[in-house]
Formats: sequence, C-alpha cells, structure tokens
Amino acid sequence: MWVQDLNLLDFVIIVIFLLYGLQGFALGLIAALFDFLGFLFSFALALKFYSFFSKFLFTTFSLPLVFSNAVGFFIAAFLFEIIINAILKRLHKPLLPLSMFWANRFLGVLAGFASATILLAFLLTLVISLPLSPFLKQIVSSSKVGSFLVSKTSGFEKELNNVFGGAVNEALTFLTVEPQRKEIVDLKFRTTSTAADTVSEKEMFELVNKERAKSSLSLLIFDKKLTDLARSHSEDMFKRGYFSHYTLEGLSPFDRMAEADIISTYAGENLALAPSVSLAMQGLMQSPGHRENILSKDFGRVGIGVIDGGIYGKMFTQEFTD
Repeated sequence: MWVQDLNLLDFVIIVIFLLYGLQGFALGLIAALFDFLGFLFSFALALKFYSFFSKFLFTTFSLPLVFSNAVGFFIAAFLFEIIINAILKRLHKPLLPLSMFWANRFLGVLAGFASATILLAFLLTLVISLPLSPFLKQIVSSSKVGSFLVSKTSGFEKELNNVFGGAVNEALTFLTVEPQRKEIVDLKFRTTSTAADTVSEKEMFELVNKERAKSSLSLLIFDKKLTDLARSHSEDMFKRGYFSHYTLEGLSPFDRMAEADIISTYAGENLALAPSVSLAMQGLMQSPGHRENILSKDFGRVGIGVIDGGIYGKMFTQEFTD
C-alpha cells in the first residue's frame, strides 16, 4: 500500500496542506489568490535573482558556495515578498465585498493548496541546499512528496532561466561546469571528512544505462579503473576546495586518464555537486553537454565516482571511454 512508503515528513507535509486548505477556505478565493500570487512571484523572482545576493556573500564574506546560494535565495525571496505583498494589498482592497460569497470560500481551498506547494518547495529546497545535517537531507530525499517538490523546484529554475536566457550551470541544489570548459570554481570550503558512496555509484550507473536504453543505445560497461579515477578526482576537489574538469595543476581529464594508463580514442567527463543522485542526474540530463556524453554512441565504458562530503553534499564524477 502506498501509505507504507511515506515517511514522517510526508505526513507533516500532508498536515500543512490541510491547514493551508482550511486557511484558504477562511480567507476565500480572492484573498487566498492574492496570497498565493505573492508567494509565487517572490519565489520566481528569487530563483532568477538570488545569484546577485549569493555572489555578494560569496566574494565579500568568503562563504561556501552551497551556503551563499541558499542564503542569497532566502534574502531575495524575503525582500521580494515584502515588496510584492505591499503592492497586492493595494489591489485587493476594492475586491473585499466579493469575498463574502460561499463559492469564493470553497475555491479559496485550491489557492491555499497552491500557497502550501510554493512554501514547502521553498523550505525543502533550503534544507537540501544549506550545509545542514546529512540526517535532515536524507529525510527530505527519502520523502516521496518532499523529494518530488524539490525536483520540481530544480526543473522550474531551469525553465525560468531558459525564459530569461542563459545556460544554467549553477542552481540551488546543483552545480556543474560544461564539458570541455576550463573554468575552475572556488568552492570556498575544503573537507577531508569524506567517504566513497558505492551505493550512489551503483544507482547512478543504473540511471545512466536507463537513459541510454530509452534512446535505444547500447548499455555502458562498468570499468573499475575509470571508477578509481573518478573517485580520485571527486575526492581531490573536496580536499582542495575547487570544482573543475581541470586540476589545480592544469591536468585535463585526458591527462589524468593517461597518467592512470587508460588508453582510448574517445573520452569524456561529467561533473556534478548535488545532495542526491536523483538531483545530480536530473541536472546533468538538463544540460546539453552532459546529456550528450551520457547518450554518446562513441562511449562503451564508464566509471562513476561519488564522494560523500557530509553537509557539503556529494561530488559526482562520470568518466567515459570507448
């Protein structure tokens, strides 16, 4: 039975939805709709403009990137909601006489549910993004409803940025750099408290082949040497606080493969820093360059290295060869 698959957070989320539905009934559609619009616009604008606040925190206070992104998002959403609510209150006053009809109250339940969706997506995304307890992140990731809301937030951010223009390489719950790019991102943190996550490696390997099967492509073969190379690079990025296809010494993925005596005609690498396998794969498949590597006909072997950095998330490296 599907109820057995729900965890405690799922039940908390359901209760919150019910409470917001009751609030929507009490307020009525018009007031609840204005409330929802305030949430929606502040959330959307925060997703679009949080990077301005994030970069200020990142450069001024040298905060870790994962922390400055989440805090920047919170600040942006808070400021936008104050401004938008002040505007909407002025627009709402002439419509107050209409709020007495019963149909208005029943329809307010739907607006209440919509507001709950935006609020929960906002809060759960912050939990996933902030360098908080891995236990809290695991609760959200294992929640059926919670993980769904977070995944849709990530997808919404992708669509929003597409509307306004620009390729998304950095999101609240996902960081990557396009294949072949030489840029090096300073993470503003270092950690040696890491561990190889073999469970996530296996899960990602299965998801990669699942995507290839959807496109009627041959399945990739797991390669031990490529996996060791991938783990080594993921661990090095955590240890020395950077994120790039190139090491701090300037070694490319192909240089690292050559040093490991891995010979191939075709090769490629995907990177991601994310709290979970599902969010990492979602982000990679939404990125044209990474998607091309995953679905390339030139590749026949893959190694996946996932290093768990605790509160900082998981570092994913995918190494492909023919």
